[in-house]
Amino acid sequence: MDTPIETPAFVVDEDLLLTQVRSFRDALARGWPNSTLTYSVKTNSLPWLVAWMGRNGVPAEIVSAEEWELALRTGHRPADIVVNGPVKTPDLLAAAFDAGAVVNLDSRRELRWVIERAGRGERVDGVGLRVNWDVDRDAPDHTASGAAGLRFGFHVDGGDLDSAVEELRAAGVRIAGLHLHVTSLTRALDTYVSAGRTAAGIVTRHALELDWLDMGGGFFGGDSDRFPTPDEYVTAIREAVGGAVEPERTRLILEPGAALVAVPFDLHTSVVDSKPVQDHLIVVTDGSRTNLDPFLRKSAYEHTVISDGAPCATPQVISGFTCLDNDRLMTLTDAPRLGEGDRIVYHKVGSYTMTFNPLFIQYLPRVYARLHDGSLVEVRKRWGVDEYLAGNTW
Repeated sequence: MDTPIETPAFVVDEDLLLTQVRSFRDALARGWPNSTLTYSVKTNSLPWLVAWMGRNGVPAEIVSAEEWELALRTGHRPADIVVNGPVKTPDLLAAAFDAGAVVNLDSRRELRWVIERAGRGERVDGVGLRVNWDVDRDAPDHTASGAAGLRFGFHVDGGDLDSAVEELRAAGVRIAGLHLHVTSLTRALDTYVSAGRTAAGIVTRHALELDWLDMGGGFFGGDSDRFPTPDEYVTAIREAVGGAVEPERTRLILEPGAALVAVPFDLHTSVVDSKPVQDHLIVVTDGSRTNLDPFLRKSAYEHTVISDGAPCATPQVISGFTCLDNDRLMTLTDAPRLGEGDRIVYHKVGSYTMTFNPLFIQYLPRVYARLHDGSLVEVRKRWGVDEYLAGNTW
Protein backbone atom coordinates (compact mmCIF):
# COMPACT_ATOMS: atom_id res chain seq x y z
CA MET A 1 0.00 0.00 0.00
CA ASP A 2 1.31 3.43 -0.95
CA THR A 3 2.54 5.68 1.85
CA PRO A 4 0.06 8.55 2.36
CA ILE A 5 1.55 11.96 1.61
CA GLU A 6 1.37 14.20 4.66
CA THR A 7 1.32 17.81 3.59
CA PRO A 8 3.10 20.08 3.10
CA ALA A 9 5.61 17.89 1.29
CA PHE A 10 7.89 17.89 -1.70
CA VAL A 11 7.84 14.67 -3.74
CA VAL A 12 10.65 13.74 -6.15
CA ASP A 13 9.97 11.17 -8.87
CA GLU A 14 13.01 8.96 -9.49
CA ASP A 15 11.94 7.95 -13.00
CA LEU A 16 11.55 11.58 -14.09
CA LEU A 17 14.89 12.39 -12.52
CA LEU A 18 16.59 9.64 -14.50
CA THR A 19 14.87 10.82 -17.69
CA GLN A 20 16.30 14.31 -17.25
CA VAL A 21 19.80 13.00 -16.58
CA ARG A 22 19.69 10.67 -19.58
CA SER A 23 18.57 13.46 -21.90
CA PHE A 24 21.80 15.39 -21.26
CA ARG A 25 24.02 12.34 -20.98
CA ASP A 26 22.79 11.00 -24.34
CA ALA A 27 23.22 14.40 -26.00
CA LEU A 28 26.82 14.58 -24.80
CA ALA A 29 27.49 11.03 -25.98
CA ARG A 30 26.33 12.03 -29.46
CA GLY A 31 27.86 15.48 -29.68
CA TRP A 32 30.98 15.48 -27.46
CA PRO A 33 31.72 11.98 -26.09
CA ASN A 34 34.73 13.15 -24.08
CA SER A 35 32.53 14.90 -21.56
CA THR A 36 31.25 14.97 -17.98
CA LEU A 37 27.74 15.78 -16.85
CA THR A 38 27.85 17.22 -13.31
CA TYR A 39 25.12 18.37 -10.94
CA SER A 40 24.91 21.89 -9.53
CA VAL A 41 24.43 21.16 -5.81
CA LYS A 42 23.33 24.71 -5.01
CA THR A 43 20.19 24.25 -7.12
CA ASN A 44 18.79 21.67 -4.72
CA SER A 45 21.03 20.31 -1.98
CA LEU A 46 18.62 17.70 -0.60
CA PRO A 47 21.01 14.99 0.70
CA TRP A 48 18.99 12.16 -0.89
CA LEU A 49 19.24 13.95 -4.25
CA VAL A 50 22.97 14.71 -4.00
CA ALA A 51 23.61 11.08 -3.05
CA TRP A 52 21.38 9.85 -5.90
CA MET A 53 23.44 11.85 -8.39
CA GLY A 54 26.63 10.26 -7.13
CA ARG A 55 25.18 6.76 -7.30
CA ASN A 56 24.08 7.41 -10.88
CA GLY A 57 27.42 8.72 -12.12
CA VAL A 58 26.70 12.46 -11.99
CA PRO A 59 29.51 14.17 -10.02
CA ALA A 60 28.82 17.16 -7.81
CA GLU A 61 29.60 20.73 -8.85
CA ILE A 62 30.08 22.72 -5.65
CA VAL A 63 30.68 26.36 -4.72
CA SER A 64 31.47 26.29 -1.00
CA ALA A 65 33.26 24.32 1.69
CA GLU A 66 29.87 23.22 3.01
CA GLU A 67 28.85 21.79 -0.36
CA TRP A 68 32.22 20.02 -0.68
CA GLU A 69 31.64 18.34 2.68
CA LEU A 70 28.04 17.46 1.75
CA ALA A 71 29.19 15.87 -1.49
CA LEU A 72 31.82 13.79 0.31
CA ARG A 73 29.45 12.68 3.05
CA THR A 74 26.83 11.62 0.53
CA GLY A 75 29.28 9.39 -1.32
CA HIS A 76 30.91 11.45 -4.07
CA ARG A 77 34.53 10.73 -4.95
CA PRO A 78 36.58 13.89 -4.26
CA ALA A 79 38.54 13.53 -7.51
CA ASP A 80 35.28 13.74 -9.50
CA ILE A 81 33.96 16.93 -7.90
CA VAL A 82 34.08 20.24 -9.80
CA VAL A 83 34.96 23.17 -7.52
CA ASN A 84 33.70 26.63 -8.48
CA GLY A 85 32.37 29.78 -6.83
CA PRO A 86 33.64 33.06 -5.34
CA VAL A 87 33.84 32.02 -1.67
CA LYS A 88 36.37 29.19 -1.68
CA THR A 89 38.60 28.89 1.36
CA PRO A 90 42.29 27.96 1.49
CA ASP A 91 41.35 24.65 3.12
CA LEU A 92 38.82 23.86 0.39
CA LEU A 93 41.36 24.61 -2.33
CA ALA A 94 43.97 22.50 -0.58
CA ALA A 95 41.59 19.53 -0.25
CA ALA A 96 40.47 19.85 -3.87
CA PHE A 97 44.02 20.03 -5.24
CA ASP A 98 45.17 17.16 -3.03
CA ALA A 99 42.30 15.06 -4.41
CA GLY A 100 42.98 15.99 -8.03
CA ALA A 101 39.57 17.62 -8.46
CA VAL A 102 38.72 20.14 -11.17
CA VAL A 103 39.18 23.65 -9.75
CA ASN A 104 38.11 26.83 -11.56
CA LEU A 105 39.51 30.00 -9.99
CA ASP A 106 37.20 32.96 -9.58
CA SER A 107 39.11 35.68 -7.76
CA ARG A 108 42.43 37.38 -7.22
CA ARG A 109 42.84 35.93 -3.72
CA GLU A 110 42.41 32.41 -5.11
CA LEU A 111 45.04 33.20 -7.73
CA ARG A 112 47.39 34.27 -4.94
CA TRP A 113 46.71 31.12 -2.89
CA VAL A 114 47.43 28.87 -5.87
CA ILE A 115 50.68 30.65 -6.71
CA GLU A 116 51.76 30.40 -3.05
CA ARG A 117 50.84 26.71 -3.00
CA ALA A 118 52.84 26.04 -6.14
CA GLY A 119 55.76 27.96 -4.64
CA ARG A 120 55.75 25.55 -1.68
CA GLY A 121 55.95 22.62 -4.07
CA GLU A 122 52.49 21.34 -3.18
CA ARG A 123 50.28 19.56 -5.70
CA VAL A 124 48.66 21.72 -8.38
CA ASP A 125 47.97 19.59 -11.45
CA GLY A 126 46.46 22.54 -13.30
CA VAL A 127 43.75 25.11 -12.75
CA GLY A 128 40.82 26.54 -14.62
CA LEU A 129 39.96 30.21 -14.89
CA ARG A 130 36.44 31.50 -14.76
CA VAL A 131 35.93 33.91 -17.64
CA ASN A 132 34.04 37.19 -17.33
CA TRP A 133 33.02 38.68 -20.67
CA ASP A 134 30.45 41.01 -22.18
CA VAL A 135 27.67 38.49 -22.82
CA ASP A 136 25.12 41.25 -23.31
CA ARG A 137 27.04 42.48 -26.34
CA ASP A 138 26.44 39.16 -28.10
CA ALA A 139 23.12 38.15 -26.51
CA PRO A 140 21.34 41.31 -25.34
CA ASP A 141 18.64 40.86 -22.68
CA HIS A 142 19.33 37.14 -22.37
CA THR A 143 21.12 37.18 -19.01
CA ALA A 144 20.28 38.10 -15.43
CA SER A 145 23.15 40.60 -15.31
CA GLY A 146 22.22 42.44 -18.50
CA ALA A 147 24.29 45.44 -19.51
CA ALA A 148 25.73 45.73 -15.99
CA GLY A 149 27.95 42.73 -16.72
CA LEU A 150 28.76 39.51 -14.93
CA ARG A 151 29.94 39.46 -11.32
CA PHE A 152 32.33 36.55 -11.51
CA GLY A 153 35.71 35.59 -12.86
CA PHE A 154 38.47 37.41 -14.76
CA HIS A 155 37.29 39.83 -17.42
CA VAL A 156 38.45 39.38 -21.00
CA ASP A 157 38.45 43.12 -21.71
CA GLY A 158 40.89 45.39 -19.90
CA GLY A 159 43.61 42.81 -19.35
CA ASP A 160 42.45 41.08 -16.13
CA LEU A 161 42.25 37.63 -17.70
CA ASP A 162 45.49 38.14 -19.63
CA SER A 163 47.21 39.14 -16.40
CA ALA A 164 45.92 36.03 -14.59
CA VAL A 165 47.23 33.81 -17.39
CA GLU A 166 50.67 35.39 -17.26
CA GLU A 167 50.91 35.28 -13.45
CA LEU A 168 50.04 31.57 -13.39
CA ARG A 169 52.52 30.79 -16.13
CA ALA A 170 55.24 32.71 -14.36
CA ALA A 171 54.59 30.62 -11.26
CA GLY A 172 54.79 27.40 -13.27
CA VAL A 173 51.07 26.65 -12.91
CA ARG A 174 49.44 25.15 -15.99
CA ILE A 175 46.12 26.57 -17.15
CA ALA A 176 44.12 23.39 -17.66
CA GLY A 177 40.64 24.74 -18.17
CA LEU A 178 38.26 27.61 -18.81
CA HIS A 179 34.92 28.09 -17.09
CA LEU A 180 32.19 30.14 -18.81
CA HIS A 181 28.94 30.04 -16.86
CA VAL A 182 26.07 32.46 -17.43
CA THR A 183 22.71 32.75 -15.69
CA SER A 184 20.50 32.64 -18.76
CA LEU A 185 16.99 34.06 -18.42
CA THR A 186 15.86 32.98 -21.86
CA ARG A 187 17.65 29.58 -21.97
CA ALA A 188 18.45 30.49 -25.59
CA LEU A 189 21.38 29.20 -27.60
CA ASP A 190 22.81 32.70 -28.09
CA THR A 191 24.49 32.79 -24.67
CA TYR A 192 26.25 29.46 -25.29
CA VAL A 193 27.36 30.54 -28.76
CA SER A 194 28.81 33.68 -27.17
CA ALA A 195 30.56 31.58 -24.51
CA GLY A 196 31.96 29.15 -27.06
CA ARG A 197 33.33 31.88 -29.30
CA THR A 198 34.82 33.69 -26.32
CA ALA A 199 36.54 30.51 -25.16
CA ALA A 200 37.89 29.90 -28.64
CA GLY A 201 39.36 33.40 -28.75
CA ILE A 202 41.10 32.95 -25.40
CA VAL A 203 42.51 29.54 -26.35
CA THR A 204 43.88 30.89 -29.62
CA ARG A 205 45.31 34.10 -28.14
CA HIS A 206 47.14 32.32 -25.34
CA ALA A 207 47.92 29.04 -27.17
CA LEU A 208 46.22 27.04 -24.43
CA GLU A 209 45.97 23.26 -24.45
CA LEU A 210 42.95 22.62 -22.26
CA ASP A 211 42.09 19.51 -20.31
CA TRP A 212 38.57 20.80 -19.78
CA LEU A 213 36.15 23.38 -21.08
CA ASP A 214 33.44 24.01 -18.49
CA MET A 215 30.36 25.66 -20.02
CA GLY A 216 28.40 25.87 -16.78
CA GLY A 217 24.63 25.49 -16.60
CA GLY A 218 21.55 27.59 -17.22
CA PHE A 219 20.06 25.10 -19.67
CA PHE A 220 16.43 24.26 -20.21
CA GLY A 221 15.36 20.74 -19.34
CA GLY A 222 11.98 19.31 -20.26
CA ASP A 223 9.52 19.06 -23.12
CA SER A 224 8.78 22.35 -24.83
CA ASP A 225 9.05 23.61 -28.38
CA ARG A 226 9.92 27.05 -27.00
CA PHE A 227 13.38 26.08 -25.78
CA PRO A 228 16.43 24.26 -27.15
CA THR A 229 16.99 20.56 -26.56
CA PRO A 230 20.13 19.14 -24.92
CA ASP A 231 21.36 18.07 -28.37
CA GLU A 232 20.95 21.63 -29.68
CA TYR A 233 22.92 23.05 -26.74
CA VAL A 234 25.81 20.63 -27.26
CA THR A 235 25.84 21.20 -31.02
CA ALA A 236 25.83 24.99 -30.60
CA ILE A 237 28.73 24.84 -28.17
CA ARG A 238 30.80 22.58 -30.39
CA GLU A 239 30.22 24.70 -33.49
CA ALA A 240 30.98 27.94 -31.62
CA VAL A 241 34.26 26.59 -30.25
CA GLY A 242 35.22 25.42 -33.73
CA GLY A 243 38.75 24.15 -34.17
CA ALA A 244 40.18 25.99 -31.16
CA VAL A 245 39.99 22.81 -29.07
CA GLU A 246 40.05 19.16 -29.98
CA PRO A 247 37.07 17.36 -28.40
CA GLU A 248 39.09 14.17 -28.25
CA ARG A 249 41.61 15.91 -25.98
CA THR A 250 39.54 18.54 -24.17
CA ARG A 251 36.73 17.32 -21.95
CA LEU A 252 33.47 19.26 -22.07
CA ILE A 253 31.93 19.78 -18.64
CA LEU A 254 28.28 20.80 -18.20
CA GLU A 255 26.82 21.81 -14.84
CA PRO A 256 23.02 21.76 -15.14
CA GLY A 257 20.94 22.19 -12.03
CA ALA A 258 17.40 23.27 -12.86
CA ALA A 259 17.48 21.33 -16.14
CA LEU A 260 17.89 18.12 -14.14
CA VAL A 261 15.76 18.68 -11.04
CA ALA A 262 13.00 21.19 -11.79
CA VAL A 263 10.69 18.72 -13.54
CA PRO A 264 10.91 15.72 -11.14
CA PHE A 265 9.68 17.61 -8.04
CA ASP A 266 6.11 18.39 -6.93
CA LEU A 267 4.89 20.20 -3.84
CA HIS A 268 1.75 18.76 -2.23
CA THR A 269 -0.34 21.13 -0.13
CA SER A 270 -3.69 20.96 1.67
CA VAL A 271 -6.42 23.56 2.08
CA VAL A 272 -6.69 24.83 5.66
CA ASP A 273 -9.54 27.31 5.29
CA SER A 274 -11.64 29.28 2.81
CA LYS A 275 -13.47 32.53 3.49
CA PRO A 276 -15.20 35.25 1.46
CA VAL A 277 -13.45 38.62 1.17
CA GLN A 278 -15.08 41.31 -0.99
CA ASP A 279 -15.64 39.75 -4.41
CA HIS A 280 -13.37 36.74 -4.00
CA LEU A 281 -12.50 33.84 -1.72
CA ILE A 282 -9.28 33.61 0.28
CA VAL A 283 -8.12 29.99 0.35
CA VAL A 284 -5.45 29.33 2.97
CA THR A 285 -3.14 26.33 2.45
CA ASP A 286 -0.36 24.69 4.45
CA GLY A 287 2.10 25.51 1.68
CA SER A 288 3.43 28.98 1.02
CA ARG A 289 4.74 31.21 -1.69
CA THR A 290 8.00 31.05 0.27
CA ASN A 291 8.18 27.32 -0.60
CA LEU A 292 7.74 27.89 -4.32
CA ASP A 293 8.74 31.41 -5.25
CA PRO A 294 11.72 32.61 -3.17
CA PHE A 295 12.11 35.70 -5.37
CA LEU A 296 8.39 36.60 -5.07
CA ARG A 297 7.96 37.01 -8.82
CA LYS A 298 5.45 34.39 -9.95
CA SER A 299 1.68 34.69 -10.25
CA ALA A 300 0.88 31.27 -11.72
CA TYR A 301 2.12 27.71 -11.41
CA GLU A 302 1.62 24.44 -13.22
CA HIS A 303 -0.68 22.66 -10.79
CA THR A 304 -3.38 20.07 -10.16
CA VAL A 305 -6.42 20.63 -7.94
CA ILE A 306 -7.75 17.60 -6.08
CA SER A 307 -11.28 18.35 -4.92
CA ASP A 308 -14.87 17.14 -5.18
CA GLY A 309 -16.16 20.69 -4.84
CA ALA A 310 -18.75 22.05 -7.23
CA PRO A 311 -17.59 24.46 -9.95
CA CYS A 312 -17.06 27.93 -8.48
CA ALA A 313 -17.36 31.11 -10.54
CA THR A 314 -16.03 33.25 -7.68
CA PRO A 315 -12.27 33.86 -7.98
CA GLN A 316 -10.32 31.90 -5.36
CA VAL A 317 -7.05 33.45 -4.20
CA ILE A 318 -4.74 30.64 -3.15
CA SER A 319 -2.72 31.79 -0.17
CA GLY A 320 -0.01 30.44 2.09
CA PHE A 321 0.24 29.77 5.80
CA THR A 322 2.37 32.81 6.63
CA CYS A 323 1.30 36.15 8.08
CA LEU A 324 2.55 37.98 5.00
CA ASP A 325 -0.34 39.59 3.16
CA ASN A 326 1.46 39.07 -0.14
CA ASP A 327 1.67 35.33 0.46
CA ARG A 328 -0.75 34.83 -2.41
CA LEU A 329 0.29 32.20 -4.93
CA MET A 330 -2.32 32.45 -7.68
CA THR A 331 -5.98 33.11 -8.42
CA LEU A 332 -8.20 30.28 -9.66
CA THR A 333 -11.29 30.96 -11.73
CA ASP A 334 -13.91 28.38 -12.73
CA ALA A 335 -12.21 25.82 -10.49
CA PRO A 336 -13.86 23.52 -7.93
CA ARG A 337 -14.93 25.28 -4.74
CA LEU A 338 -12.08 24.43 -2.40
CA GLY A 339 -12.68 23.39 1.18
CA GLU A 340 -10.73 22.14 4.14
CA GLY A 341 -8.71 19.04 3.29
CA ASP A 342 -8.71 19.53 -0.49
CA ARG A 343 -5.31 19.48 -2.14
CA ILE A 344 -3.29 21.52 -4.59
CA VAL A 345 -0.20 19.90 -6.12
CA TYR A 346 2.37 22.18 -7.74
CA HIS A 347 4.49 20.63 -10.47
CA LYS A 348 8.09 21.14 -11.69
CA VAL A 349 9.24 22.94 -8.55
CA GLY A 350 12.63 21.32 -7.78
CA SER A 351 14.83 24.22 -8.84
CA TYR A 352 16.12 26.56 -6.09
CA THR A 353 12.84 26.34 -4.18
CA MET A 354 14.07 23.96 -1.49
CA THR A 355 17.47 25.58 -0.99
CA PHE A 356 15.83 29.00 -0.57
CA ASN A 357 13.09 27.83 1.84
CA PRO A 358 13.19 30.07 4.92
CA LEU A 359 12.69 29.02 8.52
CA PHE A 360 9.78 31.43 8.71
CA ILE A 361 6.82 30.56 10.98
CA GLN A 362 6.90 26.88 9.93
CA TYR A 363 10.14 25.00 9.43
CA LEU A 364 11.23 22.81 6.52
CA PRO A 365 8.56 20.56 4.96
CA ARG A 366 9.04 16.81 4.65
CA VAL A 367 10.25 15.26 1.42
CA TYR A 368 9.29 11.96 -0.19
CA ALA A 369 10.92 10.06 -3.05
CA ARG A 370 8.80 7.99 -5.42
CA LEU A 371 11.10 5.16 -6.45
CA HIS A 372 11.28 3.07 -9.64
CA ASP A 373 8.97 0.43 -8.16
CA GLY A 374 6.31 3.03 -7.38
CA SER A 375 6.89 2.98 -3.63
CA LEU A 376 7.00 6.22 -1.69
CA VAL A 377 9.66 6.71 0.97
CA GLU A 378 10.20 9.64 3.30
CA VAL A 379 13.72 10.96 2.68
CA ARG A 380 13.53 14.03 4.92
CA LYS A 381 11.37 14.38 7.99
CA ARG A 382 9.44 17.57 8.51
CA TRP A 383 11.45 19.86 10.72
CA GLY A 384 10.08 20.55 14.17
CA VAL A 385 11.48 22.38 17.15
CA ASP A 386 13.95 19.56 17.92
CA GLU A 387 15.60 19.96 14.50
CA TYR A 388 15.56 23.72 14.79
CA LEU A 389 17.19 23.69 18.24
CA ALA A 390 19.88 21.16 17.28
CA GLY A 391 23.28 22.78 17.64
CA ASN A 392 21.89 25.84 19.43
CA THR A 393 22.45 26.96 23.00
CA TRP A 394 20.52 29.47 25.06
